[in-house]
Amino acid sequence: MTLLEKTYSHINRISLKKEEGLWQEGITDWQSVLSDMNYYAMPKSMRDTLKKELPRTVKNFNKKNYNYFLDRLEKFHKYRVYPFIESKTLFLDIETTGVKPADDHITVIGCYDGKEVRVFVYEENENDFIDYIKNFSLVVTFNGSCFDMPFLERYFDREFAIHQVDLRFLLKDLGYTGGLKKIEIDIGLSRGDDMTGVTGYTAVLLWKYYKTTRDRRALDTLIHYNILDTINLEYLLRMAYNEYAKKFGCDLLLEKPLPKVQYECHKDLIKFIEKNRFRYQ
Repeated sequence: MTLLEKTYSHINRISLKKEEGLWQEGITDWQSVLSDMNYYAMPKSMRDTLKKELPRTVKNFNKKNYNYFLDRLEKFHKYRVYPFIESKTLFLDIETTGVKPADDHITVIGCYDGKEVRVFVYEENENDFIDYIKNFSLVVTFNGSCFDMPFLERYFDREFAIHQVDLRFLLKDLGYTGGLKKIEIDIGLSRGDDMTGVTGYTAVLLWKYYKTTRDRRALDTLIHYNILDTINLEYLLRMAYNEYAKKFGCDLLLEKPLPKVQYECHKDLIKFIEKNRFRYQ
């Protein structure tokens, strides 16, 4: 059984606490509950709610209408739908010239759909992102609900009507704290020697160097850095999902190898730029 098939918190008036109470009573399977509602001990109000809402739940699940669940689940628990919409899930990370949308701009938008990487670059193909994101039902980020998505919406002057999973908060609930790179180290997810010590500040310097010199190696290195962040989000989401699945006695997702980054990292160029950083600030 998947986490979604064990879910009740998408139903109105059933909180996460009440959902856990149902699980403790052995009320985990929608169909079993519907077939003999009187078998389970529960308040009349809860029984009436389930009688009314569970048929709708089963109907939408059988029709593969997973937006029904995305629309109703709290943002923290939308990850439960992921196994059924992998092809409609987008992993996303952006690079910018700074942290203020009013003063700074996006340089790179890295996207990964679980199969292919797409990159959108400032003054090259950035506007193509607007139509691209429409292909997805769920976007996965790290701290994206606080930074990436608001920055994108301010930058493109539009709201992106897409459900979100922010791994920063999901992983924090599982005990993993700190930034993305710290968490990767904590769980043993290696970026390789080429990216050791490279930070968001280095990413800004790479862009400024590229704009000054038009040296394509700098842009390729920046994209390499960005895509590592992006593809690692899939690994982290699947890891988080499996930790919850183990906790709640549900089926695990199969392991999936990380894809290779096709853009080259020029380590010597990183060293040169960091050594001469005052030229490019």
